[in-house]
Amino acid sequence: MASSMEKSIAKQQITKQVDKVRYTRNHSESRVLVHDNVITEQPLQINLHWQREDGKIESKVFAITMRSLGHDKFLILGLLYSEGVINSYADIESISPDSNSDNNSGNNDESSQNNNWHVQLINGIEPTLTSIERFQTTYSSCGLCGATSLKALELKTPPNLKALSENLSFITDDIYVLADTMRVKQTLFTLTGGVHGAALFNQQAQLLNIFEDIGRHNAVDKLIGQRLFEQQMPQHFPQQIPQQAQLLVMLVSGRVSFEIVQKAVMAGISILAAVGAPSDLAIKAAQRFDLTLIGFVKTQSFNVYCGDWRLAYKEKEKLKVIRNKL
Repeated sequence: MASSMEKSIAKQQITKQVDKVRYTRNHSESRVLVHDNVITEQPLQINLHWQREDGKIESKVFAITMRSLGHDKFLILGLLYSEGVINSYADIESISPDSNSDNNSGNNDESSQNNNWHVQLINGIEPTLTSIERFQTTYSSCGLCGATSLKALELKTPPNLKALSENLSFITDDIYVLADTMRVKQTLFTLTGGVHGAALFNQQAQLLNIFEDIGRHNAVDKLIGQRLFEQQMPQHFPQQIPQQAQLLVMLVSGRVSFEIVQKAVMAGISILAAVGAPSDLAIKAAQRFDLTLIGFVKTQSFNVYCGDWRLAYKEKEKLKVIRNKL
């Protein structure tokens, strides 16, 4: 049971993530003044610093993204990991908000409203400038074609999903309850109706964690970053065989784009499910990297676009599929 202090901290965190507004609700014959909650949205600038081989310090703005306040450290860690900039939390010497920022108010705590963060990589970790520039292009405008995006993901050396989940399967009946399980835990969505959610489940369909954000990709980055912080992530080497196989399922609200598939693959998540539809490039990427991709998850149905060999169907479900094919 959470202590009174933990509840107070959680309440303060929610207060920073939600703002109060007034608006008029218009009907055909009336107007009503309404008080409501809206999700806060602020820009986050991530500044990357590293030491070059010649000893000089290089600095670069890695990304500027709009996000909901809270869990900025996890968001940054997840983003850097998904983009292949770091391979583990140990690759980072320091990560902190800008103490000189105007909106920091002298508070160096992560929970403070700070939109400017600095990441110092350890000596020996030197990202290529071309990869940073390519990331900024795709992140801001989706400017790369599908073939280039798939090739770029290959070059990031993602983990081998087949090896990570070898001989493991997920019971299809458990998929029907994922959305309801996530929805119950979406506190910010209940308050505002204006955020996406990303939830992680184990093979037994037990909820491991959930994060919410105004951006789908941010919610996923926060989820991945939290696991990276706790050193629960696979290494980015496809030839590496894990000591113990594991099957993880990630459920996201809304649709599935290529970017969400990339993050799931890089994080070693074997099954990606969504309340909405996948894009064609998301399906192609899932096929290329052996990811099980599921869309339109409801309480009584879901669509499997690839990787159904990871799912444990009932015998009658198998027969139904065969009859439909015939």
